[in-house]
Amino acid sequence: MGHLQRAIILIAGIIALGSGLGSPCAAKVIKFEIVRVESPAFEGRTFGTVGTYDRIVARATIAVAPDNPHNTIIADLDRAPRNAQGLVEAVTDVEILRPTVAAKGNRRLFYEVLNRGSKLGLALFNDIPVVTNDLAKAADGGNGFLMNRGYTVVWSGWQGDVAPGGGRMTFTPPVVPGVSGLAREEFIFDHMDNPASATLSYPAADLDPTHAKISVRQREADPRATPAGLEVKFEGPTKIAIKRPEGFDAGAIYEFIYTAKDPKVMGLGFAATRDIVSFLRNEKADAAGTANPVAGQIDRAIGLGCRRAAAICTTISILASMPTRPAASSLKG
Repeated sequence: MGHLQRAIILIAGIIALGSGLGSPCAAKVIKFEIVRVESPAFEGRTFGTVGTYDRIVARATIAVAPDNPHNTIIADLDRAPRNAQGLVEAVTDVEILRPTVAAKGNRRLFYEVLNRGSKLGLALFNDIPVVTNDLAKAADGGNGFLMNRGYTVVWSGWQGDVAPGGGRMTFTPPVVPGVSGLAREEFIFDHMDNPASATLSYPAADLDPTHAKISVRQREADPRATPAGLEVKFEGPTKIAIKRPEGFDAGAIYEFIYTAKDPKVMGLGFAATRDIVSFLRNEKADAAGTANPVAGQIDRAIGLGCRRAAAICTTISILASMPTRPAASSLKG
């Protein structure tokens, strides 16, 4: 029960889904590809009077209109490559747990915003002792809290820098070519390896270390220092090796400033969340005619964000309430 109480505090929106998008050209799911269906899921386990569940693993392609007022807040969207219809595309993983017998569901969609590609919701609500991304075993249903009540549970990727593997769900936004600019990154290694390797958020446009700046400080408020023995070199466009000076422990902060290139349109992760939920709630099929696997089965949606993921629910709710963006999302609350 403690897990449940903590999770309820983190729910960012319990909302009735409205009409979804402010305009039919704002965004849409142009392709909803079902990769596989496990029916029944959880090794055939039944959940109270609801019965068995299906697990649907899919990939969705969204396309957004960069000039639509609901989308213009997304940084670099106007610079992103466009398809033949003038829309900007992105691809995301989607996973759905639905009652096998639709009539036994409660017509509620429980959407969890992933945390670095991982599913935390069932650990919180169903008391699973360990976070599990591959929900294959009967035990992965935990105490069955959500399933016993007939919820349709949905996840989709939204963070474009999540590395695949470990069952993590990914999101693939477009890259904006021909754009470069200064990037500042900080690293705390929490170990004493020397040299220490670090992965950059963006590829470097210039691999000459003399054109970059490296500094170190022990605490956040300390002045940045460049002591003897502090060096950096590139091991590749997104990898650096830092030679660490004496006098700083494992918690020291290393700041690296460099010229980066090819940014991803990360803000499309917010649009993907908006559009996936809207599609599942409102549409019968994608633009190509592939059926929505929960069409006609959802009346309301509940959004959950834990830790960092709570921010996306809050942001979507704020944008939805702005007068200039009255229907900026499917989640309104």
